[in-house]
Amino acid sequence: MNVFKQPLAISAVIVMVISNNSFSNDISVLDNTEAQPEIVAWQEPRTGFSGRIRMAYISIDSEVDSESSAIGTELHYASENWQGISANGSLYATNKIFQDEEASFFGSDGNGYVVLGQAYLKTSFEKTEVKLGRFSFDSPHADMNDVRIIPNTFSGILIDNTDIDDTTLYAAHLTKWISVDSTKPENYTDILGSDNVNVLGVVYQGIDNIDLQTWYYNAKDLADFFYADATFNFDNLTLGTQLGKQSDRSDDDSGPNGNVYGIMASYTLNNFTFKSSYNHVSGTVINGFGGGPFYTSAADHTISDALDQSAFAIGLDYAGFNNLVLGVLNVDFDKGANELDFFVSYDFGNKVIFDFIYHHIHEDGKMILAMFNVGF
Repeated sequence: MNVFKQPLAISAVIVMVISNNSFSNDISVLDNTEAQPEIVAWQEPRTGFSGRIRMAYISIDSEVDSESSAIGTELHYASENWQGISANGSLYATNKIFQDEEASFFGSDGNGYVVLGQAYLKTSFEKTEVKLGRFSFDSPHADMNDVRIIPNTFSGILIDNTDIDDTTLYAAHLTKWISVDSTKPENYTDILGSDNVNVLGVVYQGIDNIDLQTWYYNAKDLADFFYADATFNFDNLTLGTQLGKQSDRSDDDSGPNGNVYGIMASYTLNNFTFKSSYNHVSGTVINGFGGGPFYTSAADHTISDALDQSAFAIGLDYAGFNNLVLGVLNVDFDKGANELDFFVSYDFGNKVIFDFIYHHIHEDGKMILAMFNVGF
């Protein structure tokens, strides 16, 4: 099996604190960490125009060697409020620079494409916000997964409410998406074979140094997903635990059906961050509609799809150089190839970031991914 047919699921590596106002909350592809699963929905850029230019190169040494280079752009516009309503839109584009052998930068026909990835109206009243249309969304099992040129976005309706102190409630009805996981990433299509996904989420941050969240996803004709995690922060030590249950709801038993739990710990000493995590699956689980929330997710492999899978991860980050972060992560999967990842990220300032990732996936091959991002 060529695992490189799957997109990068970068949910475990470098702790970075780099903010900007384009494309996502962070223009670095190394945004998420195994210690901190996403718990907050995507936030809009500032009013007016903003965006990002991304140049990327990928090289795969596997059963069939391939490489590609591409340049991608995002132009976002956020209007001023009028009668409590604002309009937002993002135009995404990707196009070949030199090579186009590796398909994940391009459309289903192997060529570059342009897509209206976001186009939504937003209204707020008291402590409730509603989005209707095409929008970005980050949650454990439905997320932007911004690890190629164009991120995932969804169509539907998204509601969040903060009437309860220290608590955010989410409700969403997602009908279609654009995604590198799709057979036609240039078009809005059904979400992994499900023609709609209903989402409910609760995020609670009312206890000092503790973050709690729980989510439920009903993916029609695929599966029901339940997910919960708790993260505990004690000075330089972070501990976490996660639980998930996925129940097949397909007509042909093709959906996931299993339970998963995970534990993790990270400790920061001077400029070093030491990390370790463990996941165990009884049955089968999948990442969902994005990169997935699992603690042991490597840059390419996750615990998704394999029966009764277990994984153990250990990693180290170093941030002792100005604006430079280095990292290494090794994940041992008891079903499938292990993975060793090396990461380099440099922040030039002024929303300019360079990311480099080298994956050694043992018998499944090797991969290099480099991205140069310029936000404006």
